[in-house]
Amino acid sequence: MRRLAAGMAAVLVLTSGAQAVAVDGTLPGGAGIAVDIETPLLDTVIPKGATTVVGTASVGTGAVPPATSVTYVLDGSGSLGDDGFAQEKAAIEQFHRRYAMDPGYGIGSVGLATFATDGRSLDVDAAPGTQLAVGPAADNDGDGDADFLEALRDMPYLDGATNFTAGLRHAAEVSAATTGTRKLVLFLSDGRHNADDGTEAARILADLPEQVDIHTFGFGPDASCQGSRVSLEQIARATGGACSLSGFDDLGQALSRLLASELHHLTLTVDGGPELPITDITPALPQPGPKQVRYTVRTPPLDVGDHPLCVTAHGSDYAGQGKVTECTNVIILEAGTTPPAPSTTPPADVPTTPTSPGSPPPAAALPGNGQVSVIPVGGVATGGGTAAR
Repeated sequence: MRRLAAGMAAVLVLTSGAQAVAVDGTLPGGAGIAVDIETPLLDTVIPKGATTVVGTASVGTGAVPPATSVTYVLDGSGSLGDDGFAQEKAAIEQFHRRYAMDPGYGIGSVGLATFATDGRSLDVDAAPGTQLAVGPAADNDGDGDADFLEALRDMPYLDGATNFTAGLRHAAEVSAATTGTRKLVLFLSDGRHNADDGTEAARILADLPEQVDIHTFGFGPDASCQGSRVSLEQIARATGGACSLSGFDDLGQALSRLLASELHHLTLTVDGGPELPITDITPALPQPGPKQVRYTVRTPPLDVGDHPLCVTAHGSDYAGQGKVTECTNVIILEAGTTPPAPSTTPPADVPTTPTSPGSPPPAAALPGNGQVSVIPVGGVATGGGTAAR
């Protein structure tokens, strides 16, 4: 991505006696990431010594706000042939069903274009009139099939030259019709640009809005990311994307990597100390999303006092790395001290307070300070900032 908006930094706290809840976050590209501490519960009184922390973590398993759009641009030139064009469409359908129609990736609208000597922007909505964008799973004619997939199957094979400029012209038109704060263009071709000198293509790329990123895919025996006038590599680099090479058979896999997410590793901190690796995880990490894992970890020996225990899930999606953290608190009392009675007051949410990434909560909110027993219950880091539920 050329630009990733940093999330607002914030801390969310709960009153003493509340049960910690799972913390959900969003990775830079929109995939969800979450972590949950099941035990020990918040402000559990324990004996001196080590204690066991148990919970779950996941990536790509929850719905996220539909803030991303995808425009598919398919090469329909003569070098592809009818069979190759059919394989190209099949790969896009596979990708669309697996990712664009999954609410876990936050894709709110999609569009479709094709090119050869010239190009076309496709009507992707079954409703009356011409609409260049539609919800990925929208079924406006009520036939049980997504309107986009029907438009994809009906898209004609154009034949003719390979004109990247025509493809970019219609990519810009369709992308402008889609909604979302992040706009992806998937630009496919089996060959090299062989039409004009590339001057207009450069102008189109320069005029694209900042939130538009083009990822190019070369496939087939003659595919190349390079070219003498305008290349797939140049198109991708101009917008912050990347060029990938793939054969017909694994094009779907290459496309799938674009929105793939992964849960990398989990860490534990005790009393705000260094991050300790968590290794007892089932299934073992790393894992591609969507995936949920269970973890168990023993703390170092603990002494009298309040001890905040925080578990952080580290992951990534196509747009970068991020992490989400949940904390709980355990209490070790002096010998002979009577444990406090559980609170009968329901937990109350405290308004979030902006803070700098990595900075501690305000002093009055720190656990174990003898004044208030309040702890942070989670935060998400995406790019350069953090945000909490």
